[in-house]
Amino acid sequence: MVIFILILMIVGCSSMKTKRRWGLKEQAFFLKRLSSMLDKGYTLSEALNFLYVNESSKRKDDLLTCLSQLSAGHSFRYTLSNLHFHKDVLSYLYFAEQHGDLEFALRECSEILSKKVTHIEKLGKILRYPIFLIFTVSFILSIVQAVITPQFEQLYDSMNIETSFFSRTLLVVFASLKWVGIGSVIFIVYIIFYYLVFYRKKSVETQMKLVSKIPILRKVVSMLHSYFFALQLSNLLRGGLSTFESLKIFETQTILPFFKAEADYLIRKLKTGEQLHQMIKSRGYYEPELSLVILHGQANGQLARELYMYSQILLEKLENQIVKTITIIQPVIYAFVGIIVLFVYLSMLLPMYKMMENI
Repeated sequence: MVIFILILMIVGCSSMKTKRRWGLKEQAFFLKRLSSMLDKGYTLSEALNFLYVNESSKRKDDLLTCLSQLSAGHSFRYTLSNLHFHKDVLSYLYFAEQHGDLEFALRECSEILSKKVTHIEKLGKILRYPIFLIFTVSFILSIVQAVITPQFEQLYDSMNIETSFFSRTLLVVFASLKWVGIGSVIFIVYIIFYYLVFYRKKSVETQMKLVSKIPILRKVVSMLHSYFFALQLSNLLRGGLSTFESLKIFETQTILPFFKAEADYLIRKLKTGEQLHQMIKSRGYYEPELSLVILHGQANGQLARELYMYSQILLEKLENQIVKTITIIQPVIYAFVGIIVLFVYLSMLLPMYKMMENI
């Protein structure tokens, strides 16, 4: 222990930033081990000290920095923010500081990050080959349109053969595909530019109004908002806080601007005598069922329990929706590539048949 204290004194607070950011998989594994040790009765410092001793050399400095900052009186959330941990982790830890169940928050963070990593990896595996096919087919299309098609047109003219309707249609389709590709690239660049330059500078209220106009995105965002609000409000209520006090905690945090603005609005309306479930229903940023869950939970005195159960149902729905979307993407891309290949094949064969008919 004396040696450890000496190491802390030497390192101090000089290592405020990590040399290399932790990947999502590393974060999930670290939080899972930490929550498991807390569940077995370790204190946070004891668990970090144990992990430091058994950690590989590339992360020892980071864990040592955590221990140093905890010894200096900083919160665990502060230490992880300096290590650039994911925003979801920091937001969970903020609320854990209020309701006191750090082990639960770490376990939830670990599960969320693990699922996110799994879905990202699965999506990457599914899209890797189709994207390669799209680039390959696009290259072939450009060659067909730039080299082969003009040759057939020149041959038609020299032989006084009239171009068939289907051949003309193929030429129009090829030209359209080229412009569709160029338009898609321009559109994506515009969206990125708009997000970086304009969208991020707008108020939270304006941002949410813009998102609510996009059908698919609106549904996903409303489910995410409902899940996070239900889960964190449930934890705060289980920690002994009232609904009003819980909303005050939402209002004081700065990690999630949307929930800060929402809490401010809800608190102002509560002071005027409005009911929470009515405000949630009228906002339009949450799933319709959330207001019913709040109403039912308040009626039977089990609001914390029902909010938690609803958050888990939402999480399962979100995961199923992601899996469903991922499984649909690959067949759609394959079908698109197959149709393009068919058009390329026909564009090369049909002129040959046409010329054979006219010989």
